Amino acid sequence: MNGMVATLSLLIISSIAVSVFFFYRSSRAYSQDETRVSFLAVVFSLWLIAAAMWGPAFYAFRLAGLFDMTIERILFVAVIMTMLAGLFSKTSNVPASRTIEPLLALFCLICLISMTFHGFAASSPKYLSPWHMFINGYLFPFAAFLFAKKYLVTERDLSFVFHALFYLGAYLGIMAFFEFFSLRQYVYPQFINDPKVWLHLDRARGPFLNSALNGFAMIIGFVCGIHLLPFKRGFGRLVHLLLLSVFFPAIFFTLTRSVYLCFLLTLGTLLLAYRTSFPKWKLLSIPLAIVLILSIANVHRLSSSDRRSGGVYQVQEVLIREALLRRSMVMIADNPLFGLGLAQFVPASVAKYRGLVPIPESTAEETQHHQLIGMTVELGLVGVSVYLAIIVTLFRRVYSLYTGLPRAGFMDSNLAILIGICLSVYVLNNFFVDSSFQLFPNAVFLTFGGVADGLYSRLGLMQATNEPRVPGGLSSPHEA
Repeated sequence: MNGMVATLSLLIISSIAVSVFFFYRSSRAYSQDETRVSFLAVVFSLWLIAAAMWGPAFYAFRLAGLFDMTIERILFVAVIMTMLAGLFSKTSNVPASRTIEPLLALFCLICLISMTFHGFAASSPKYLSPWHMFINGYLFPFAAFLFAKKYLVTERDLSFVFHALFYLGAYLGIMAFFEFFSLRQYVYPQFINDPKVWLHLDRARGPFLNSALNGFAMIIGFVCGIHLLPFKRGFGRLVHLLLLSVFFPAIFFTLTRSVYLCFLLTLGTLLLAYRTSFPKWKLLSIPLAIVLILSIANVHRLSSSDRRSGGVYQVQEVLIREALLRRSMVMIADNPLFGLGLAQFVPASVAKYRGLVPIPESTAEETQHHQLIGMTVELGLVGVSVYLAIIVTLFRRVYSLYTGLPRAGFMDSNLAILIGICLSVYVLNNFFVDSSFQLFPNAVFLTFGGVADGLYSRLGLMQATNEPRVPGGLSSPHEA
């Protein structure tokens, strides 16, 4: 008991200390030298890493009747304090564009109204709490959008975040090797090995305990690493290339078809659209050729159902998703405008619709696998329309950046391609797995969205004042 009290005290004191210090530093961030990485970018990067690695599964102190205290949430308090400080800071760098924020606020309002009518708590302990989904799927990620738009404005800060995501992805790739070859004594965090959570235990599922989301995190890290590569020199470049090579086998170790598809989309886009100062076929087409040769040589394995031998022909899972789709259509037809309520797909599916559209040979596969379809079931056409408007607006921002950013430097048109890839991978991966319950993928998606919207706003200001470059950016590349 004393140990628990001491731990709680330490967490609370740490939270207060970080928050106060962060509040103090945030008010001075933009009066300091922009050639240095800001304290804000460091803490925000730590929060993104904590969202992947140090959530409730890693450690949580449960406060009776209140909330769980985790490392990730302590860091999130610091992020929120920064945003609050920015509201009162005279040096606040607030971009002019205000198109996406009202859409985010409207979507949050729709979620809150839905929970007001259908409940904030889960109807059973075995079901996901609507409040939990709202926080991890939308509220915290929306805060990440606002933070990224307002504070990730210099090349140094943005590069630091990219490095954090790259090293996180490389680390997950190394852990994927240990998971795949059952060297689980080397896997960290150890909760990844928890046999009580059986889903994807035979694959590289990482700290998300889900191979599709683990693969998403690695692809994001790979894309960030590609954008950082031109700014590496000497031994650092060699190490960087070595870490990039880790991603190729690690993606296979997820044994997940949606991850394969997203990675092929990433490689294809980089090969066709990403500009480099050297013939990029030397970097990307050779690995693609190796993959093609191995695929042809093992075509008989591709048609098998054994994932570990490279097989991708698992008909049963396709039938399960088809049945879930048909069940979802029935549920949408019953409540087309406003849906069944946030996080109500599984309870309603089990209680009312299981007999109407049975899932073949399965009692566990009741969860939705398509984010937008699941959102339509839960929030209706009203909710999904607002969310789609957010996604479409973000992609329009990316296109504007691609045509408007300079063709050299860190914040160039290649950055727009990178952001577009990350947004596309998120959307495509959510066609196969609903990530609404996981904080990291949603936070990363809207972090890149916030960067894009912020750059778009500053690009508009630049064009209006005939500035030679994007305000807040540096004129030369750098190492981090």
